[in-house]
Amino acid sequence: MRKFSVLIVFCALCLLLTACDPSSYRFDRDDLFNSVTGIELINYDNPSQKRFVSWVPNHYPQLRSFKLDNMTILETLDDGYFNGFLKQLSDIYFLDKYYAFDSPNGICIRLLYSNGDFEVISCNYKHNSFAGYVGKYNSKGKVIDFVGSFSSLSTFISLVNDFFETQISKD
Repeated sequence: MRKFSVLIVFCALCLLLTACDPSSYRFDRDDLFNSVTGIELINYDNPSQKRFVSWVPNHYPQLRSFKLDNMTILETLDDGYFNGFLKQLSDIYFLDKYYAFDSPNGICIRLLYSNGDFEVISCNYKHNSFAGYVGKYNSKGKVIDFVGSFSSLSTFISLVNDFFETQISKD
């Protein structure tokens, strides 16, 4: 009877530890269509990017500003592709407030908003991981909001490969 009780407690503990996934987030399609004025593929050179040990607790105070000097624009998406891109982006589920990194790094997508703010969307594709950084900054690079991370690596790769000449390997 004692072994059975220990087994039940162990199973309950496993269930508790694996059932605590973050909620999902999706960009509002109407908001994107009404406020995005530009879409860029950038390379953000950030060798001091820090990975958080766990997505909990709230790591918002440790998020780092975006340094515009570390950014290189690789491509600018033509206006004719905006609708398709924004539709595809708004269909993606993100892990809401999933803190993987303190800042973006590598190839990223940058959404430019009419009010001067911008959103940076990145994924740790070099390490074949969905973990990344999706967050909003003001025009000076200060963090305004943090969305989270992709829920799958393939959605980031598709978003880049479907709309930009620069391609990310699926390996």
